[in-house]
Amino acid sequence: MSTFDEKVELFFKEADLDKSGELTVLELAKVLHKAGAAPTPEDVVNMFQEMDANNDQKMTLDELKKALAKRDPKAVQEAELRSAFKDFDTDNSGTVSVKEIEAVLAKQKIKANAEAIFKKADVNSDGKIDIEEFLKAFREQS
Repeated sequence: MSTFDEKVELFFKEADLDKSGELTVLELAKVLHKAGAAPTPEDVVNMFQEMDANNDQKMTLDELKKALAKRDPKAVQEAELRSAFKDFDTDNSGTVSVKEIEAVLAKQKIKANAEAIFKKADVNSDGKIDIEEFLKAFREQS
């Protein structure tokens, strides 16, 4: 899994449709919708204006990183956890299975009992871990 900075850079590159090194409001809106977020046009404009430090109607990677650094650490942590959930959810089902945990652990060369991790996180015992269970499991470890 990547660091938060690497994920921000990847997000920025994906959003920068014209490869100009700067984002427009439209590019930000498109990447947010592609990621599954559904902000209103007004929300996107407000978000963009908060991050566009010099008000030139363009957002640089540096402006994005600085704006995210000012955010509530709990909100940033949740964003990282949600991103990690997507890394685990390799079949994009919206849930994580024992096999997906095993695969991530193996890829990261982490020796751990995937079944035990799974059982602890699957609080409703439905045989899969959804995003809320995933977030709760990590919050309880902190």
